[in-house]
Amino acid sequence: MPRGKSHRRSEAAKKRVEAVRLGRVGIPKASSDFVPACGTGSRHTVKTWPASDVTNHCHKLVIPEGTPDKKFVLVIGASHLRSFVDGVVEMTSGGIQFGFMSTPGASAADLRLEVLNAVIPREPDAVCIIAPSNNLTASRHPEEAGQEFERYLLAVCSRWSKVFCTGFVPRLTESSEKQTVFQQEFHRRSAKLGIPYYQVADYFPLDDLDLWCPDGIHLSDNHGMHILKQLIWMFAYEFMELSAPKPLVQSQATPPYKSRFVPRVVVKGVERSRPSSPLPTEWTLVRSSRKRNLSGESECLSDSPKKRVVHHQRDHSPVTFSECVIPSNPVCFSPAILVAMETVSPSATPDVCTGTETKPVEHPIKPVVSKSRRVRQKVCKSTS
Repeated sequence: MPRGKSHRRSEAAKKRVEAVRLGRVGIPKASSDFVPACGTGSRHTVKTWPASDVTNHCHKLVIPEGTPDKKFVLVIGASHLRSFVDGVVEMTSGGIQFGFMSTPGASAADLRLEVLNAVIPREPDAVCIIAPSNNLTASRHPEEAGQEFERYLLAVCSRWSKVFCTGFVPRLTESSEKQTVFQQEFHRRSAKLGIPYYQVADYFPLDDLDLWCPDGIHLSDNHGMHILKQLIWMFAYEFMELSAPKPLVQSQATPPYKSRFVPRVVVKGVERSRPSSPLPTEWTLVRSSRKRNLSGESECLSDSPKKRVVHHQRDHSPVTFSECVIPSNPVCFSPAILVAMETVSPSATPDVCTGTETKPVEHPIKPVVSKSRRVRQKVCKSTS
């Protein structure tokens, strides 16, 4: 059934929306004074490689023999790794061994298929992904290239856990504005997945033509590739150091604080012994006779009308008591205080001296005179 006018209008609207979107995030236009350049460096003659059954691109995998004391890093990229794979440029020797999987002319989508179908005979300690520069021409806009690159990274992470990325090598055939936008998009996608991303474009100035071969795309074997191998080795070493597990540091116990100066307390005089207090399981009988009786017998004394019993044990188990006498401490009071104390609470002992006692007045004793003598005295007075 033929489609009507409404379908054609809908397709035209979709194309207009797509054109607007590409105009916003599309490829920036090159400046008017941009002219593609050619490199002045040299490059070896390209050797013939077998074609891959997955992508139909030339493909080659090189894995070095294992060494127990060295780490193994697998580098995955496009045609920039040809010199390493063919042995024209040797990697820097050290504590890291490098293996290479190169697929010339492959984009991010092609490299993803190669990774999923690759057979690696040796498990790598880390994987280095070189961002594909072929997406500069294979993708219509940076967003499309970023989506393919993100799927490519997810495929690599599904096989290996330790992965890091490097930016692609800049070209002399494309404007710097366009390459910068693609580099930023790749960096953003890598950061979204939490994968370290190392920039390499700053190490290849576009005005130094000796770094590229005459095609303006690949690096020269005598200059550019030596810089690239140093960058790969440096980034791999840095990533291995950061991803290595840090040794656990046992926390040491803090020693107790010791003061530098210890104060000394000196007490002068005779130390008085404190009376021992009764055990909390005993009960105490307190009387007003200034003595504490700890005996278990019930005593009824006439001279102690007031007494108080303090119990310290709630159960009915027998308690053993011992006699304890509190030594008296003599205290001198003034006569006025003694009088006030005797007035409020008279003492039971009669020998309390208040100092205000009144002595009885003693009258002189007259001599006793008999009655007969009194008569004689009166008679003598009358006669005289």
